[in-house]
Amino acid sequence: MGSANKQQKRATRAKAKAKQNRTQRPAAPVELDPNDDRIDFESVDLTDLFKEMIDAEKISQQAMCTVFLEHPLLALVLLQEGEETATDFIIAALIEYRQWSTETDEAGALAWIESPAFQVDYVAASAAIAAQNPPTPN
Repeated sequence: MGSANKQQKRATRAKAKAKQNRTQRPAAPVELDPNDDRIDFESVDLTDLFKEMIDAEKISQQAMCTVFLEHPLLALVLLQEGEETATDFIIAALIEYRQWSTETDEAGALAWIESPAFQVDYVAASAAIAAQNPPTPN
């Protein structure tokens, strides 16, 4: 066992190293294809969309759903990722919006999405958008 002075120096170095490890962000090597122009949906900033949604929500919840569903990002997610991933993105974005706009927790945000009132407004907004944009025949 080392002297008290040596042990203290080791402890100080260990604390400094632990602090450095806690505060450093690991630089994960990411292999990106330079020809891939797909969007990283995990890092998309939705603040502008959320501001539009909160303004529309002052009119009605259905208006808020319409703003959300008409945003070009949703079409891009569907195009690039497919229906299942787009559905996951929609739910995650709505949860994030509710947490951002009302400072509720995730369970509260999910309860809001699953509420009958929200479901009715969401489906009505979706139907209204579909009626405005009939599918084109192939």
